[in-house]
This record gives sequence, C-alpha cells and structure tokens, in this order.
Amino acid sequence: MPKRLTRIIPGHYYHIYNKAVADNQLFIEEKNYHFFLSKIKKYLLNTSDVLAFCLMPNHYHLVIKLKNPEMPRSMQQLAMSYTMAFNKMYQRSGHLFQGRYQLKHIGEDVYLEHLTRYIHLNPLIAGLVSKPENWEYSSYCEYVGLREPDFINRNIVLDRFGITNVTSLEKKQKYYQKYVEDWDS
Repeated sequence: MPKRLTRIIPGHYYHIYNKAVADNQLFIEEKNYHFFLSKIKKYLLNTSDVLAFCLMPNHYHLVIKLKNPEMPRSMQQLAMSYTMAFNKMYQRSGHLFQGRYQLKHIGEDVYLEHLTRYIHLNPLIAGLVSKPENWEYSSYCEYVGLREPDFINRNIVLDRFGITNVTSLEKKQKYYQKYVEDWDS
C-alpha cells in the first residue's frame, strides 16, 4: 500500500474511520459491537487516548489523541484480529474493511468539538434511533453522564464546555448535551 500522507504526531488529535467493503455489515449482532470495543481496548489504548467513538452497522468512527507513533500498527492489529474472528464466526473469507482505515488530522479545537458531535449524531441521522443516547455503541452516554466511562477520555472535549476552571463535570455534560441537541438550529 502507498505510504500514508497524514503525519502522525504524538499529542495531536485524529479522526479514524473505516467502513465495510461493498454493502456488507461490520456489525451484525450485539456481540460484534462488544467484541470490536474489546479490540479497541486491547490494541489501541496503548498508543492513543480514545476521546470518542461510534460504531455503526457498516462503519465506525474514532476520535483519538495520539500518545506514540506506533498507532498504525495497533490499528492494523485491531482490524486483522476483528476480521479474522468475524470471518470465522460467519464462515466467510476475504476483506471485511474497505481498505486501510482513514486518518484525518484534527487541527482546530472547534473541529474537535464539532467532530465529536457529528459522530455522536450518526445513529440519529441514519434513522437508527430517535435520540443519540438510545444508541448503545457510541460514547455519547459517557459524555452526558448516563454511563460511566469504560475506556474513553471524555474530559479533553468536555473541558472545552467549562465556563471557568471550576465548572463542574455535571455542568459540562449539560452544556455538551445542549450543544449536540442544538445541532440543526
């Protein structure tokens, strides 16, 4: 494969995404979503802080803060491990993902906020749920205080919604929830 053009710089933020090849699904059953999340924890957390995620039936989104430049290898291991297990489970062979994952550098703070909102709204916009908190396979519930964080670092984004340094977590969560709910206004 050709060399990736996006520079990988520790301390910087990135949007990682990929989708299933053709019209296939990445996640068919609930256990597929949970298995993929376990692979994120196993492979990606040693190289990145995961700030937000959303797993959709045919694609996924991750927002990360890079800790070290070994992240591409971690993503390769994640994809290979998931594909091998998925293919074995559903008695299929071949590619599952539409090529290598996509990687976009997040250069502006405002874009980081917008991107987390965008990925948290994905299930709503796709018509899978009527409210973003009804989609179990995203980090939105962690952001608004409906579920305790398992592995995500929500504070980097939520801290941007504090009016002062002493703004409580609950207030930041309410500000973020309003920010997401006001997306089409």
